[in-house]
Amino acid sequence: MAEYTLAAALPSRLAALAALGLLITACGNEPAEVNAPAPESEQSDQTAPPPGTTGEGSEEESADGADVELTIERSLSDDEALSPEEGYEEGVWTLTCGPEGGSHPAPEAACAEIEEVGAEPFVLDTSDMVCTMQIGGPEVVHVTGHVGGTEVDTEFNKRNGCEIDRFETVETVLNP
Repeated sequence: MAEYTLAAALPSRLAALAALGLLITACGNEPAEVNAPAPESEQSDQTAPPPGTTGEGSEEESADGADVELTIERSLSDDEALSPEEGYEEGVWTLTCGPEGGSHPAPEAACAEIEEVGAEPFVLDTSDMVCTMQIGGPEVVHVTGHVGGTEVDTEFNKRNGCEIDRFETVETVLNP
């Protein structure tokens, strides 16, 4: 009778292992689910424009004239065993798009990258995602401001596979 029980349980265990294998294999690919952006302020009843659009008439655009306005604070984690990517230096930049400007070393390229990917990398929450356990480096970048009508206040790092992918999606913005 013990053999029957083991034989009956084997297919369900194999199915569970196969599902786990698929989850691990899928890690590193584009996430299937994206958390919604942070809620807008109570002053505006309008829906935020889609990522990558100009958001004409939005409060952010009319207040400061730029479609994208970001402050990019670059630092290093305390892990001295890791070395940063070549050319990475600590400091603070500003970036505006529409018109391009600020203290960013490559504003045109950074704005083109944001136009391509939209606000998604800036609002993506990877905390509930299954990610590979790898460390890509000590780079830490805190970004605040807005992309179109989406408010941004996020940290980019290289602490796991999902965060590394997210960092690389806007590499030109964070480390040109």
